[in-house]
Amino acid sequence: MNPIIPETFGVDIAGETFDLPIIALSDRRAIALLMVIEMGVRFGDLVGDAMVARFAALKPDIVVGSATLGIPAAIEVSRRFGLDQYVILQKSPKFHLAEALVEDVRSITTGGSQRLLLDRRSIALLQGKRVLVIDDVVATGSSMAAAIRLVRRAGAEVVGAGAILAEGHAWRHALGRDADLVNTLGHIPQFDIFDGIAIPDAATEYTARTGASHAFGQDNRNVGRWSAG
Repeated sequence: MNPIIPETFGVDIAGETFDLPIIALSDRRAIALLMVIEMGVRFGDLVGDAMVARFAALKPDIVVGSATLGIPAAIEVSRRFGLDQYVILQKSPKFHLAEALVEDVRSITTGGSQRLLLDRRSIALLQGKRVLVIDDVVATGSSMAAAIRLVRRAGAEVVGAGAILAEGHAWRHALGRDADLVNTLGHIPQFDIFDGIAIPDAATEYTARTGASHAFGQDNRNVGRWSAG
């Protein structure tokens, strides 16, 4: 696939600007890719501090994160809440997950259908607890919705859902009323590709949103900028 211009998109995350690579999903569509595991330790500190500031008033008992890219954020948030244990929802059918609770997921970055799995041994950690669900990016909303369903099936109360970035707005429809649980640290659009040039799809930009949402308060207005790389 031919190179895309520009190479990166600048996005504000918790008050700092980061240049994310623009990656083609097809010959007509592209996204700005956040690879949390490549962002470094200081980025984890920034995200952890900002997430806890957003959700401190909810006083969660435990944090649930989704593999793989949601794990670092879940750990950092747990650490700052002073919580020793956390629960990770898996996507790979490992041998110890044969009896896991399962929900279907469709990811924008991987394509096709996946499954989100909750180890039954973790149910005891969640039952009757106030849970904060954490992920790296909420895009289609499928992964976040599946995580929330699994947590509720385990008998827990979902008090909040956090993501580092919201991508577009399709996730609102997938989550329905649960969209009001979501709070993010930044927003990125999706991109249309014309003659090798990536142009933000106006329908997915932050300013295209309609209606009020807990996810986009006064302290969460993030405007992206271009970088030629």
